[in-house]
Amino acid sequence: MNWDEQRLLWSSAAVNVWDIRYNTLWEGQDWLSYRLPANIFLFAVSGSAYVQIDDRKYYLKKHHLLHAGKGMGMDIMPAKHEFSFYLIYYKATLPAVAAGSAVNRLLAESRAFDKVYPIILPEPGSVHSLIRRMYEEWRQSGVLVQIRMKSMLYEMIYELLSQLHHSKDRGSPSDLVAYALRYIHEHYADAVTMEQLAELLGCSSSYMYRLFKAEIGKSPNEMIIGIRMEHAKRRLLTTKLNLRDIALSVGYSDVYYFSRLFKKQFGVSPLQFRRREYGTDALHLSPSNASVSSIVPAGSLSYNRNVNDNHYHNEGERQLNLSNRPKSSMTALVMLCLSLLVSACQTNNNANSASEGSSAPAAASAVNSATATASQSSETSSETRVYKHKHGETEIPTNPKRVVTAYHLGHMLALGVRPLGAATYILQYSEKAMDTTGVIDLGAPLNLEVIAGLEPDLIILIEAYLEPSGGYEKFSKIAPTVVLEANQDPVKDIRLVGDLLNKKDEAEQWIKQYEDKIAQTKERVLQKFGPDETFTILNVRSEKLQMIYRDRNMGGNIIYSYWGLKPQEKVLTDLINGIDDESSYLNISKEAIPDFAGDHLILASDASAEDAVGQLLDSGLWKSLDAVKNNRVYRIDFDQFLFNDPIFAMKQVDLLADVLTRKQ
Repeated sequence: MNWDEQRLLWSSAAVNVWDIRYNTLWEGQDWLSYRLPANIFLFAVSGSAYVQIDDRKYYLKKHHLLHAGKGMGMDIMPAKHEFSFYLIYYKATLPAVAAGSAVNRLLAESRAFDKVYPIILPEPGSVHSLIRRMYEEWRQSGVLVQIRMKSMLYEMIYELLSQLHHSKDRGSPSDLVAYALRYIHEHYADAVTMEQLAELLGCSSSYMYRLFKAEIGKSPNEMIIGIRMEHAKRRLLTTKLNLRDIALSVGYSDVYYFSRLFKKQFGVSPLQFRRREYGTDALHLSPSNASVSSIVPAGSLSYNRNVNDNHYHNEGERQLNLSNRPKSSMTALVMLCLSLLVSACQTNNNANSASEGSSAPAAASAVNSATATASQSSETSSETRVYKHKHGETEIPTNPKRVVTAYHLGHMLALGVRPLGAATYILQYSEKAMDTTGVIDLGAPLNLEVIAGLEPDLIILIEAYLEPSGGYEKFSKIAPTVVLEANQDPVKDIRLVGDLLNKKDEAEQWIKQYEDKIAQTKERVLQKFGPDETFTILNVRSEKLQMIYRDRNMGGNIIYSYWGLKPQEKVLTDLINGIDDESSYLNISKEAIPDFAGDHLILASDASAEDAVGQLLDSGLWKSLDAVKNNRVYRIDFDQFLFNDPIFAMKQVDLLADVLTRKQ
């Protein structure tokens, strides 16, 4: 991206803000095929996601910024549990200018404000604060708000361009290199150049070159060639493709140039390599021979030099298209929040009137019931301690009695503690696996007045719930507030919550039960499978979305980490050891499924994806897989394996053990 040109364009632009929104999507809630009605800035607040703009895919983490133009198609797929972000919709126009002016030349040469580009800010805090204030003021109304939004958008653009102009470092070098490596892995067969990578990341080619040399000892071009040659070597070993087809499949139209690069990389020509590996029985191939088979699984270059292949067996709004998750009616939610507020006020104003109190709505009665029950159980301890968390140090009760949590509902219930309330999505999702009786729905976004009415002595949140309700300070004014990380690790998370609630003994008891269950089921599972049999977890969400899961959730932590079953080779190299980010999965094309398919396939889906699953199961690609031919495909319910809280986690061990050991 040419930032000098951007400064020139913005200095002449007239802008209007169309809309500002804040959204939280959970893993499995995908925004698909959304056509942008205006230019946008997308600012990531928490979590991570794959964001695809037309045919270009980006991986966004906290404080990453992405710009896209009106009319472009956008898909958002949360990569780690949740993804919270702001969307600023705007329109920019340029005044009529002289024919020979620099601005006019830019307009003639480009789409001006319609370009797609990511930005990794050196100092994102100031931009984050400004966008939050824009969102808060946007919710007001009037002409003055529109004027204020224009000035604040200019202020944001000034801050962006100023940081990029004055900072020598375009964000964290490690972030830039990791982002570039991911892009190379996903586009190795395309015409990837250092200039293209530099433009994607908003830095110069020379800076990108220095980063690569400093952090991994190779230039971007050397990495591209290395990855392509590794794929070519794999195809030479596992297919009957001729050299020309192999060269084309890894991005080279000139087969002789490809052969020279291969020999430089491995010391022998491609044909010599194939003959050496297969001896005199090797297929005699030349660049002109016809291909007699399609491409089958290709390997990938792993950047983890300490890979042990046996490790896993030896160790124990404008309405967008949201796929998968069941969603409550927004109208019903708004009405519920209003009824809670109105009813609570009526109840307080008429506390001495039995007849009026008995006519209060059921929702208000539930709030009062929860308050009364918690008050009668015991007096809140006056002892306190200082607890360090993501937003600093907070003085909290040593033995909290009246706890509100947005996210950690299952963790608290597993410890024998029933919270006063929980967030809408968590409450609705958890009803499938646990008894949530008496837990109040706190809304989405969290309703501060409802929380205050419950008179909590401790509030437990994760980052995603702060922004839409006004930030950390708004919650901390109600009660001591702690912000925790959602680790997606049941053992780590229950220890964290157990310490917070002074329930360490109960947490260790649960962990002991969980470890016993793991050990019992592991013995049963390992009796059925050999040490070299490989496994793959495939999630089908729609016709265009197929995910391969790693060793974090969707049963991956149980299968690979706890039971020690062996992941398929590319799952190990490209996901478990190859993805240096927070993502739980890798989004792949349908054609790439054979590359990742192990001896055994765990297929995860929910009811909304049945049509897409049916089409896949009927396809020739699916029927050609060894796991399918050998009747080694196991179906699991996506919804049962999405969350990793202690109650879901305990159930998942039994579900997986049953499905894997059941007679096919």
